[in-house]
Amino acid sequence: MSLAPDIATALMEADRLWRAGRHDDAEKACRAILTAHPNTAPALHLLAHLMRLKGVAAEAENLAREALALAPNDAAICNTLGNLLYDRGAVAEAEAAYSKATALQPAYAEAHYNRGLMLRELGRPVEAMAAQQRAAALRPYPQALVQIGTLLASEGRHEQSLARLDEALRVQPDYFDALYYKGVSLTALQQYHEAETVFRAALAQKPKSPEALHGLGAVLNYLNRENEALAAFEQVLAITPTHAPAHHDYNALAHTMGRADLAFKSFSYARQRAGDVPALLLAEAEQRLRLDEIGAAEALLRRGRALAPQDTAIMNALGRALTGQGRFDEAAAIFDTAATQEPSNAAHRREQAVALLHGRKAAAAATLLEKVVQEAPNDQMALALLTLAWREVGDPRHAALTAMEDYVRIYDLPPPPGFADSQSFNRQLAEVLSRLHTRKVEPHDQTLRGGTQTMGKLFGCGIKEVEALREKIGEAIADYIARMPDAPEHPLFGRKTDNFAYFGSWSCRLTSSGFHTNHVHPQGWLSSAYYVALPDAVAGADQQGWIKFGESNLRLGEQDKPLGALKPVIGRLVLFPSYMWHGTVPFRSDAARLTVAFDVVPV
Repeated sequence: MSLAPDIATALMEADRLWRAGRHDDAEKACRAILTAHPNTAPALHLLAHLMRLKGVAAEAENLAREALALAPNDAAICNTLGNLLYDRGAVAEAEAAYSKATALQPAYAEAHYNRGLMLRELGRPVEAMAAQQRAAALRPYPQALVQIGTLLASEGRHEQSLARLDEALRVQPDYFDALYYKGVSLTALQQYHEAETVFRAALAQKPKSPEALHGLGAVLNYLNRENEALAAFEQVLAITPTHAPAHHDYNALAHTMGRADLAFKSFSYARQRAGDVPALLLAEAEQRLRLDEIGAAEALLRRGRALAPQDTAIMNALGRALTGQGRFDEAAAIFDTAATQEPSNAAHRREQAVALLHGRKAAAAATLLEKVVQEAPNDQMALALLTLAWREVGDPRHAALTAMEDYVRIYDLPPPPGFADSQSFNRQLAEVLSRLHTRKVEPHDQTLRGGTQTMGKLFGCGIKEVEALREKIGEAIADYIARMPDAPEHPLFGRKTDNFAYFGSWSCRLTSSGFHTNHVHPQGWLSSAYYVALPDAVAGADQQGWIKFGESNLRLGEQDKPLGALKPVIGRLVLFPSYMWHGTVPFRSDAARLTVAFDVVPV
């Protein structure tokens, strides 16, 4: 229905005032129109928008609904209502409003984009992708292209993500979000120098962006430019003292640099600036748990729980602190509470099972873990714990999943082309790997003690010797998989496929008295050890530096002992299931023990 000329003119003036940034004058103009003509939907709609900008959310939503009642087929009003619903957290209702807008006006790019945002928040990424692709197809839309790029990146499709982010930057070269997420994807692809350039370009647009500074710090860390990385993380914390990832990375880096003078100082600084924040109390407690400062961790977690009594992550950490002090019944009760509140998180039941195992309640632990594995058959940590529970109660299924002769395979890899023998190749490989070991201390969240570990992913880093080794390793993995029987219900063999990928890859360098604590690889399917350089001590009958299997890190008693051990040999690759407990025997030597390791996952 057309508007009377005087109303149309008044609306044009209100719209002009709004676009000129004269919001108070625009509001007065809208209210004047509505005083004279209360049922003018465009005036109600514009006033709803102005009230949203003013922060008067309830009135804005009421105005939008009133406007929509008068003009139910107006797609723009539906879109505005969607914005208001999203503002108050009604994501599903907002998606419905945006969906109605796109149904009314299929070429409405902004509504498709907004709907895509809602679908992503609702955990519907395929529909979110379709909505953003529709928005980007309608007109050059850098925001939609960035959303497509981040959705692709969330699936690990970083090359495709970069293509869409570059498309967004061709439309808007200075678009911060496109630059930032391009840096994220370049980092994931291990293109660290390029990522540094892009993060610096993003920071040229927003110099105080904690996200971009944190991304830059991570890249500098991977490039082994430790002091620059430390400074970047410090900048993040100066801007946002409560930035938990920056606290983690700052403290982890300071630890590997041997900077004991910096330990926990970032948390003290944040407390001075922001007081006690549950997320930071948890982050500091997690670090103290890794360093076996269990009493201090418990005190932090008690404060955190008092502030956030329903926070299940704090409950989980507190339970682990209690387990570490031998208070197994208390720990089990807390894990049970956490699991009841957050049943989808298997970590609570796993840790409850650990407390039960320590408390000599193996049968109860087995029952609990069998249910976890039934619901999540590929949960490697639950499988590993279940083998311990079965061993404690004498269940023969323990041996069926852990027999070394069935699962541990040895491959003495031939040298790559251009090398006369394995010794000469590994000498050269040792030289290039040693240059990557720039840190002074092992990471506090890893299993090695008395050594160092490389940063980032080793495979794909562009070192020709590493890539030559990777090719030979791939042949051995293919053989391991080919030897698997067809057993769909088996925890290892049931995932059999010719296609595989490396979840992670790294190098470890152990020095005298160094070792790996007993552990499993929760993110893997197959795990490994490849020996590049070894001390003479490994040749002895006392098994110094050997890899051992079957013994956990829980110290459960007489039965918790190694099933066997293998002597390392330069050029030898050992493959085994990721759920198998393994560790190394300490050694004494002036020479280092240098290895390459990786996890394999089925694709």
